[in-house]
Amino acid sequence: MGGHTSAILDSLGSQGHLTSIDKDSYSEEIAIKLSLEDKRMRFISGSFGNLEDYFEKNSLDGVLLDLGISSNQLDDPDRGFSFKNSGPLDMRMDQTSSLSAEFWINNASKEEIEKVFKEIAEERQSRKITRLICSKRVESPIKTTKDLVNIVLSSRSGTSKIHTLRNIFRAIRMKVNCELEELSGVLKAAGTVLKVGGRLLVISFHSLEDRTTKRFIQGKDGAGTETIFKLIGGKPLKPDQLEIDNNPRSRSAILRIAEKVI
Repeated sequence: MGGHTSAILDSLGSQGHLTSIDKDSYSEEIAIKLSLEDKRMRFISGSFGNLEDYFEKNSLDGVLLDLGISSNQLDDPDRGFSFKNSGPLDMRMDQTSSLSAEFWINNASKEEIEKVFKEIAEERQSRKITRLICSKRVESPIKTTKDLVNIVLSSRSGTSKIHTLRNIFRAIRMKVNCELEELSGVLKAAGTVLKVGGRLLVISFHSLEDRTTKRFIQGKDGAGTETIFKLIGGKPLKPDQLEIDNNPRSRSAILRIAEKVI
């Protein structure tokens, strides 16, 4: 929605430059308006996983990665991101991509679906939910968010239903958009394009995202790169209660900051 971009521009010197990257067409419309108002900014329509395609080695002072999805995406029923809205089972960040949540849920193997629900959703009933999905899709394709919600709800009882729905929907979205793979790629790329002394900032909303970021900063990700980072500020930053009250969707956000040493 341009919030981070506007805030950075407000603090950026007259000789500074800011490049924003997003693959969502709605974000592109917002970014073009901002770039017309401020010539220090440019926008690239694409994936931030391709960071090295856009910048030279050791050329940037800072890289900010916001791994969340916007309220606009969540609240638009046609995008299919939220279990609270009835709409097509889409979930594509990039609307030109051929892999939608509907296609994946109806065509992925039982083993793949169960693995996503177990490892990304961290769902204890992953096997049961997967079995129900595979049974239902034989009878008729799972096409809408409501179809999926009804299947998941039929597998659970008690107060854990909303928690399970949230985790299942998020896991499918992360799978369809290859979010964890893209995060690993962009972290490695950030180490290449940042100058020594440059800062890397990552805002994550999921334990796997934060774990991936933490291990990269610590040099324990197994990527085998020569780049070394040091953590800035000790513990990661989390929203305080006032921010959560003003923006409930920030409650799971974690910000880690690191500086490139080598």
